[in-house]
Amino acid sequence: MPAPSLAEKATAFSSLHESGCFVLPNAWDVPSAALIAEAGFPALATTSAGVAFVQGLPDGETLGRSRMIELAGAIARRIPLPVSADLEAGYGPTPDDVAETIRAAIVAGLVGANIEDVDPRTGKLFEFDQAVARIRAACTVARASGLAFVVNARSDPWLVGFGTAQQCFDEAVRRVNAYLEAGARCAFIPGPADADTIGRLAAAVKGPLNVLGGFRGTAAPPLDVLRGLGVRRVSLGGSLMLASYTATRRALEGVRDGRFDYATGALSNGAMTALLAKYGG
Repeated sequence: MPAPSLAEKATAFSSLHESGCFVLPNAWDVPSAALIAEAGFPALATTSAGVAFVQGLPDGETLGRSRMIELAGAIARRIPLPVSADLEAGYGPTPDDVAETIRAAIVAGLVGANIEDVDPRTGKLFEFDQAVARIRAACTVARASGLAFVVNARSDPWLVGFGTAQQCFDEAVRRVNAYLEAGARCAFIPGPADADTIGRLAAAVKGPLNVLGGFRGTAAPPLDVLRGLGVRRVSLGGSLMLASYTATRRALEGVRDGRFDYATGALSNGAMTALLAKYGG
């Protein structure tokens, strides 16, 4: 069967946001992406933190636009699923910066992008009108491409400590509804993990809502609960990669103490080699 075209991937990914609730795992390299594909998920995203960590760098736009998109594009070329990329704050403060990032993402074979509204230079939310203009620029480029490219607009009041819980709620809703009106196809509000807040967000957000399945060691409610609350998309961010590193740390602690049971049930070298060969390695 021939590989799907970029347009077909984009349409398939966009359609996932139209009804129901789906899980979008986040990969950090080709092997993790291949495991996601083998597990039967319909699409995947990248984690900017995870991609940076693999390169030995901290999170927070340390890789820069070109390298981040290059690495995300390498996953998209190898894995036949739709791939959306976490492109952080768009690699520059201006709408033109974000527009250039989306153009590069499309050229690289990506069908979606996450753009957040925190200025990495200050650690604070971009001013409201500037933040909206940045998302509008991203969506203008997406529409001009002719693809059903999904801009996932993220707002981070909870992550930057904007104010009280209610102030964070109100500001996040104000922002993502403006982003959706500017053309974003999905709204992403990381932070809250309790069913009550998530349900209130889903009711207040005027479009598909993306929440995190795991964040800072805390699990979100089960998928059936999130679906019932009206959530449309559940991503994992960097939590899956961090869980993998946590498992490695525990294994090493066992080895240090003289135990080698970490290898019980592990993937074999041959199985991983065959998996990567299946995906063009």
